Amino acid sequence: MLIQTVKKAFNKLVLVPGLKSSFEKCGHDVRVSYGCDIKGAKNIVIGNHSQIGPHALFWSTRAKVYIGNYVLLGPRVTIITGDHRTDMVGKHISEVTDNEKLVEHDADVVIKDGVWIGANVTILKGVTVGEGCVIAAGSVVTKNTSPYGIYAGAPAKKIKDRFTPEQLEKHLGLLEKK
Repeated sequence: MLIQTVKKAFNKLVLVPGLKSSFEKCGHDVRVSYGCDIKGAKNIVIGNHSQIGPHALFWSTRAKVYIGNYVLLGPRVTIITGDHRTDMVGKHISEVTDNEKLVEHDADVVIKDGVWIGANVTILKGVTVGEGCVIAAGSVVTKNTSPYGIYAGAPAKKIKDRFTPEQLEKHLGLLEKK
């Protein structure tokens, strides 16, 4: 118990401030939980009032990760902005270097404002998660999502809308007044 407390304190006081300062941009009131594995922090842009849950994994070599305002990322969310080359004759995939990758092997991931991404979700390269979406725990997001939808599965598919058209109009009106 004492070791866990010391680890969390070290994370909060030393690791997280250093990590946040290494992002391309980090808004105010951003919370990053313990145990995150982030490669390519210079490619990450985070808006205001967003939270990254424990043990998140973000890997970005060339492409960027854009996280909007008021975004909630649950535990163990994985975001990967690139693929490996699989077409090089005479080389194992693990032997292909980053310099040998093609432009199409990397693409930005964009998470719009007000999104909630549940635990153990994986988001792959080139995906835009639409404003206000909910992504159910354990989903694998391989394609763009429409605003205010609820998505689940592997691959993630829209299972319903968060609001009726009338509720959405009211919701958006209230957000504008903020």
